[in-house]
Amino acid sequence: MTDRLKNAAIYVAIFLVCALLGFVAFDRVLMPTVIGSGKAYPIPNLVGMDVDSAAQVAKQEGFRFKVVREEFSTLVPAHRIVNQIPQSGTLAKKGRTIRVVVSKGGLKAVVPNVVNKLLRQAELALEDARLVVGEVESVFCDSVQPGFVISVSPPPGETLAAGDKVKLVVSRGSETGTVPVPNLVGMKLDDALKMLDHIGLKAKIVRRRIPTIQDSMVFKQEPQQGTLLYRGNAVTIMVNFLE
Repeated sequence: MTDRLKNAAIYVAIFLVCALLGFVAFDRVLMPTVIGSGKAYPIPNLVGMDVDSAAQVAKQEGFRFKVVREEFSTLVPAHRIVNQIPQSGTLAKKGRTIRVVVSKGGLKAVVPNVVNKLLRQAELALEDARLVVGEVESVFCDSVQPGFVISVSPPPGETLAAGDKVKLVVSRGSETGTVPVPNLVGMKLDDALKMLDHIGLKAKIVRRRIPTIQDSMVFKQEPQQGTLLYRGNAVTIMVNFLE
C-alpha cells in the first residue's frame, strides 16, 4: 500500500511539473510569437468612415486594410464602413488585416415604364420594382383609353430608393360623349369600383354567394366590355360575397 501511495505521489508531481513547464513555454515563447514580441495594439474603429479615410487610419496604426464585400444599408451612407473584423478595441499585432464591409447605400429601384398600361397593371409593376404608388390623378384625355396610365412621375428609368412613391396620371377618357366599358370580370370589387370611377361611370352591385368563386370577386358584368356608355351611366356588376 505504501509503495502505491509513493508511486501516485510521484505521478502527481510529474504532472504538475509538466503543466508548469507548458504554461511557461506558452507564456514566454508562443504568446510573444503570436502577438509580436509580447506587444499588442488596439484595432482602430473604422465604422462610419469613408473607405479612403479608413484605409489611411488603418495604415497609420500599422494594420492592413481590405474591403471584403459591399452591401445595401439604410443606416450607413454609401461608400462608408458598415462593419469590420476584428472589432474596434481588439488587441492584435501590427500588420494584421482589418476586413471591412462597405455600404452601397439604401436599396435602389428603377421606375418601370407603365405608360399605356391599365392602372392595376401599373400598380403591380411598381410593386415588383419595390416602389409604392403615391398619388393617382384622374384627368380627361382624348388620346388615351379610360383607366390607362398617361404619365408617371418621376419618369420611367429614373433611379429611386426602394419604397419611394411614384405618382400616376390616369385617363378618364374624353371629357364629353361616351366611354367604352372596361372588362371588370376577375377583378376585386374595390378595384372594379376604382376603375369605373376613373372613367366617369357608376356601378350597380348585385350580390351573389357562390362557394367556388373567390370572395369579393366580380364574376359577371352588364353591359359587356367595349360597350359605349355615356358618362354617369351605371355598369351592373355581379359580385361574390361569401360572408
